[in-house]
Amino acid sequence: MTTVTQQTALPRQRRARSRLSALVMSSDAATRQSWSEPLRGVGIGNIVEAAGPHEALTRGRSTTEHGVCVIQAAPQDGQLLQTVRELKRQGWDRMVLVSPRCDVKTVRVALATRIRNLVVAGSVAEEKPNAVGGKSPKGNLALSDREIQVVQLVANGHTNRSVGEQLSLSALTVKSHLSRIGRKLGTGDRAQIVATCMRAGLIG
Repeated sequence: MTTVTQQTALPRQRRARSRLSALVMSSDAATRQSWSEPLRGVGIGNIVEAAGPHEALTRGRSTTEHGVCVIQAAPQDGQLLQTVRELKRQGWDRMVLVSPRCDVKTVRVALATRIRNLVVAGSVAEEKPNAVGGKSPKGNLALSDREIQVVQLVANGHTNRSVGEQLSLSALTVKSHLSRIGRKLGTGDRAQIVATCMRAGLIG
């Protein structure tokens, strides 16, 4: 006699969602949705969407367990700088700025607000050439590996002192590196240096 044993399938356990929240600000609803899906996919439990600065500040203020804040805006938007600073005061420290282009003003805003993640949504190739010191940004800038490391850390929001700590250099040596880089690029402005190196693809 053959005995058939019936197996009962156990229900799959659902992966618990994180209590972390994500704040997504964009004037375009489709864009907000396109960012929300992957955030849910990595386990973010609460996605807060905002169409503009006022809504972002209001909804961000009432949200706890801050995860990441994604903002799509151009630096020409007058409220951007103040909005980013206010969101940081609310506790949104991990922030991504998505800009339609990479220019000096974009980088300056990112540096001023210590945003370490800047995403250029448009194609750099679509921008008009902006020569610095008579050199094309896409040309060979002739920077050494060490100089590129310095610029990358500056782009990440580090001061001369913290750059030095990362690279085991003195703040004075970092300053000398930046001065030499500025002479090569024809500018002494930190934001301009970072923007030029980003356009040239030397840093991310």
